[in-house]
Amino acid sequence: MSNRNCKGCGQKIPKKNPHTKKKTQKARKYCYNCSPFRYISVQPKDRKAERRKRKEKLVKMLGGCCVQCGYNKSIRGLSFHHKDPKQKEFDISKNGNILLEWDVIIEEVKKCELLCLNCHAELHNGK
Repeated sequence: MSNRNCKGCGQKIPKKNPHTKKKTQKARKYCYNCSPFRYISVQPKDRKAERRKRKEKLVKMLGGCCVQCGYNKSIRGLSFHHKDPKQKEFDISKNGNILLEWDVIIEEVKKCELLCLNCHAELHNGK
């Protein structure tokens, strides 16, 4: 991996993450500055508000209600379901992923449909 160069800037990709000094687990294609999966710079106290705003925008973009039953009472009761699990790159709502670069989130949300938590659980329980 020491010979790998970043697809974005062409610089050598370090063996260790400069922020945590941990060794990288995967063969990276981008350096940490060019990675499309880097988090936006939001102060810790503002992260909760930023996550809420982003989820509101994404829910509105997908129609604002569950596609199966029409539930729309609470935004916290709605979840993003990937139509095709093979195309899924990451969970949108887990581990602060909703704070990733906006373009990356939009591309992932295009692969999803909006379901309430009950319909989502029933769908996955049936498989």
